Amino acid sequence: MRLGRAAAYAVFATAHLAEHGNGTPIQGRDIADACGIPSGHLLKILQQLVRAQILSSERGPAGGFVLRKAAGDITLLEIVEAIDGPISGDLLLRNVATGKEAARSRLENTCQDVAQYARDLLGSTRVAELLNGQSG
Repeated sequence: MRLGRAAAYAVFATAHLAEHGNGTPIQGRDIADACGIPSGHLLKILQQLVRAQILSSERGPAGGFVLRKAAGDITLLEIVEAIDGPISGDLLLRNVATGKEAARSRLENTCQDVAQYARDLLGSTRVAELLNGQSG
């Protein structure tokens, strides 16, 4: 599985908020600086996390972003799918290998199994685990 850059940025930003926020909003540019992420790009990602109800956004001079729930209640799957959409095992080669239906079917099943494994693993890994090095 390849984790996209935006999804990885979202995980790092969420972990930063979990580690340093303590319920107090942190400005997007401060998160970007702390994580080494381009600010303009991160702000778009943070807004996606707000729409997915993982973060809240507060306006004003003391505003910023804050987790909507405890880090132990946020899974990596929620974050990744908020940015990249649902993880699927779709084989995008439907009109290829005609006459090889058995092989194509087995490959599709394998891809779906891999996607399910990724969903299960990401779904069982919490943001809090990233902070203290635990494994799910």
